[in-house]
Amino acid sequence: MERGKCTRQSRKGKHLNKEERMLVERMSSAGYPALDIAETLSRHRRTIEREIARGSVEHKDSEWRVKMVYSSDRGQDMHDLNATAKGSQLKLGSNRDLVEFVRSRIIDQREAPAVVAFRMREANMACAICAKTIYNYIDQGLIEGVTNESLWEKRKRHKRQRHTLRRSRKAPTRRQSIEKRPEQVKQREEFGHWEIDLVVGPSRSKAALMTLVERKTRNLIIRKLPDKTHAAVRRALNAIERNSGASGFRKQFKSITADNGSEFLDVDGLQTSVLSGHPRTAVFYAHPYASWERGTNENTNRIIRRFIAKGRKIETLNHNTVRTIEKWINNYPRQILNFQSPQQCFNNETQGIAA
Repeated sequence: MERGKCTRQSRKGKHLNKEERMLVERMSSAGYPALDIAETLSRHRRTIEREIARGSVEHKDSEWRVKMVYSSDRGQDMHDLNATAKGSQLKLGSNRDLVEFVRSRIIDQREAPAVVAFRMREANMACAICAKTIYNYIDQGLIEGVTNESLWEKRKRHKRQRHTLRRSRKAPTRRQSIEKRPEQVKQREEFGHWEIDLVVGPSRSKAALMTLVERKTRNLIIRKLPDKTHAAVRRALNAIERNSGASGFRKQFKSITADNGSEFLDVDGLQTSVLSGHPRTAVFYAHPYASWERGTNENTNRIIRRFIAKGRKIETLNHNTVRTIEKWINNYPRQILNFQSPQQCFNNETQGIAA
């Protein structure tokens, strides 16, 4: 074979392919040195030398003498094997403790990947990873026991069935629409503005949970009610006022935004202080079928559903269980609060407020 007559198109800068390896095999078996083969293929000499070393196999001649010869099949197999190791290494790698930490925080502690990533940074873990990486590992099935069904915000949601609407009594004409709510409430610039709702059980279940969520800090108050009546809601608010004091309640509860359920239509009962008889807060009502106007409360109720599945009777919950859920949510780091907990933000806001 004459090197000068080769018209092969140069593939310099690219990996050797199967055809080139076959040429290397023919030329090396014919006794050509690596330099000649390199010039024929327009490659560097070291590229050919490394390829020959990588693809060499033992060969016995007719006299059973062993020598090393280059095999294009062996070279191609080694190339394919090495190609499987391409790409960045998993950051979790073989660190089983770190994998178990992620699994435990998601499965046992019901935490989102963003919060797990925050926990890693907070603990100054050497192999801390970001939330996006955790999501990627879950999608690839690399964290044993964790799937998208383990993530509360990514669970497959079943289409809700239509139920008979609960008819409320005629709303009092003196109620205030959410349109009259001050702009600083909408912008979450001021502390002390709350959203209220009920978490209910099956249709025939009487008990319910009253949830109050502060818009700026996302702090949550949960109270178990014996039934879903406006009298039960009024009594629960009165109990909160007695615990805070009339002055403290007015400072912490400047406004409350409710939906149009019958349990919230006792405007005077909600707005009037049980201690002084004077106004204690302002109640605003969202538009019908506009749950997004109370989005903070709706999202918080979804977190409560991590502990209380739909269809579970509220009567089966004792007050200790309710308080445990309330404490867990209030101490859960929230990404929207720069990974502070609602309780931390609430404490910062209430410093200096007299009881």
